[in-house]
Amino acid sequence: MGERAATSITLEAAASQVAHARRFVRRTVEDVDPAVVDDLQLIVSELFTNAVEHGASDTVEVVVAQRPDRVSVTVDSRGPTPGVGPATDWQVADADALNGRGLGIVRELADDLVVERDGEEFIVTATLSLRQHAGR
Repeated sequence: MGERAATSITLEAAASQVAHARRFVRRTVEDVDPAVVDDLQLIVSELFTNAVEHGASDTVEVVVAQRPDRVSVTVDSRGPTPGVGPATDWQVADADALNGRGLGIVRELADDLVVERDGEEFIVTATLSLRQHAGR
């Protein structure tokens, strides 16, 4: 498998679109262990949900980039994220909280997590190393 260009989709910023984002990831990633695809789908679910819950845009962009040794999923809120502080201040919720554990899940699954702020929007990229996940 050689280097592939990134593939993206822009979806309505609605909870009902999370399943569509998951299907997009599954269809886009090729020749990868199914367990890695499952992890990528969980990651995109959590990041997309965060973009919908904390963003004020009508759309969310999902980008999948696959390389021979890694796959990354990027979720771009594509607009203002009012009330969201710097990523260094984000905390994972307590175990008894109803929500707030998504970023902790993503941090646990991803080999690398990059959070960028571009103006008012957040761009979060989670990368999985295919070598580290081989044969899990």
